[in-house]
Formats: sequence, structure tokens, C-alpha cells
Amino acid sequence: MSTKTTKRKRAGAAATDTATPPSSVEIAAVAACSAPTIGLSSNITVKDAAALKDVLVRLLDEPAVVAIDAKSVERIDTAIMQLLCAFVRDRAERSLAVTWSGTPSALLDAARLLGVGSLLALPANS
Repeated sequence: MSTKTTKRKRAGAAATDTATPPSSVEIAAVAACSAPTIGLSSNITVKDAAALKDVLVRLLDEPAVVAIDAKSVERIDTAIMQLLCAFVRDRAERSLAVTWSGTPSALLDAARLLGVGSLLALPANS
């Protein structure tokens, strides 16, 4: 019985010691004259929410226009849409802008289904 307990503890300890897995959310390096860009992966789901939130929080008060590059999004879930809505709303409250680089049908469909197209400030001609 004590052997099983030891194995469980070791497995739990090993899980906490591993490095953070690569994220599906990327932030482009900010050059002196370019705006920061948040790159979304093709399949961005709730498992990516914590990493996305960290990036969004760091850029919340960024004075430059923040671009969200969504051109490769093929699947996006509600948790990610909620984070993006909160980010766009909070930046708008601070009179700071967010632009979209690419608005694929997966993103537009999700925004339409959730009724958040205007909140996300998606381009009208998409």
C-alpha cells in the first residue's frame, strides 16, 4: 500500500516540476516603431486561456495600438472569445485601440453566434 502512495506523490511532483508547455498565443517583439501584435494559433481553446490572459494583461495599458493577428484561427472557443471581449472593452474604456489582422470565418461565426461582433470591434466589411 505504501508503494502506491509513493508513486502517486512522485507522479504529482513530476507534474509540477515540468516546464511550461509552448503556448498557442504569441506576442510579437515590439520594435521601436511598430505596434505590439498578439498572434492567435489555428486551434485556440480553453487550455490556452491562461497564457492568453497573461499576454492581454501585459498589453492592457500599452499606449500603442495593439493588433490581434487572427488570420490563422480555424477553431476558437467561448472562453477565448470572453477574454478577447474583455480585453477590447477594457482598452476602449481607457481610450486605447485594438485592431484586427485577419478575421477568418471561424472567428466571425463565433462572434455572430455569441452576439459580440460589435464588442470585439471587428471590421464591418468582414
